[in-house]
Amino acid sequence: MSSDPRQIIAIICPELSASPSLSVILTMASEVTDKCFFGKMYSYAIAYRACHIFMVSGGADNSGIGAAAGLGQITGMSEGGLSVSFAVGSVSADYGGLETTKFGKMLLGLIKSRPTMGVNMAGLNCQPHGGC
Repeated sequence: MSSDPRQIIAIICPELSASPSLSVILTMASEVTDKCFFGKMYSYAIAYRACHIFMVSGGADNSGIGAAAGLGQITGMSEGGLSVSFAVGSVSADYGGLETTKFGKMLLGLIKSRPTMGVNMAGLNCQPHGGC
């Protein structure tokens, strides 16, 4: 099933769907995501990467736990000075920090489910000829 990345984003990250930055972030995501690598799952890869970019760029309203949940498991909270700590885990250079958000982790799962076909493991667009 092939869907429009905007439809996927509306379901998994409504904050991005409503953002005026949506078109720019979709362009950023599509320019670094290899269509040949992801094949029929390309729309999902674009959506996951766009949501990841949105989260790491601070585009989400981080005033609520729901919006900030993309940052990882909550490991600590305090009330007086309002402090929340998140578990990020180790960041691997192989994956360009994708493991730092739930959307990046979704993209990693998709990457790991695909045959590599000579494309780097981050699913970045590195086809010198631009074709499949």
